[in-house]
Amino acid sequence: MTNDTDIAALIGSRICHDLVNPLSAISNGVELLELSGAAQTPEMALIADSVAAAMARVKLFRLAFGPSDCAQTISRSEVITLLNDISKSGRLSFDWQIAQDLNRGEVRLLILAALCIETATPLGAEIVFRQTVSGFDINGKGRKIAVEPALWSFEGKSLSAAQVQFALLPRVAQSLNRTVIYTATDTELTVAV
Repeated sequence: MTNDTDIAALIGSRICHDLVNPLSAISNGVELLELSGAAQTPEMALIADSVAAAMARVKLFRLAFGPSDCAQTISRSEVITLLNDISKSGRLSFDWQIAQDLNRGEVRLLILAALCIETATPLGAEIVFRQTVSGFDINGKGRKIAVEPALWSFEGKSLSAAQVQFALLPRVAQSLNRTVIYTATDTELTVAV
């Protein structure tokens, strides 16, 4: 029997999967227009950049909110490519300092932590992922850190759709026998898992 968390992950994965197809079609259409000699206008560049950003975000959400089969390995280069694509939007930058490939569950955990940090950094941040002796640290540095204690209690009460990562992070951590600890200052936020 599939539990509620598994069903939610499958729904998230399905939505992401269904969004990738039309986004890919738009991207292919823009590429065909460029190959046909159409003028490189600012509007075409905006469409191409927007589609690329949307594709990257959907892939990130699929990792964060889709099922986490710990038997599946995600390569370091795949994660770095995805994070570089997300960074192109300009508000966030990422530095993946983890040397080896990780299983999908671990990558999901780290991405969920980064999404929590993103929520607390309205002016943008540099987010660094490191492996430690006991697990991982995800560190966000920005001009302003705005930690809402109700969200960071991870109780999952009265969350909006944009805050669902705060409900999932402790559940995914628990499934991997990890705990979530955060520390924050005015300009830095670290999540240890």
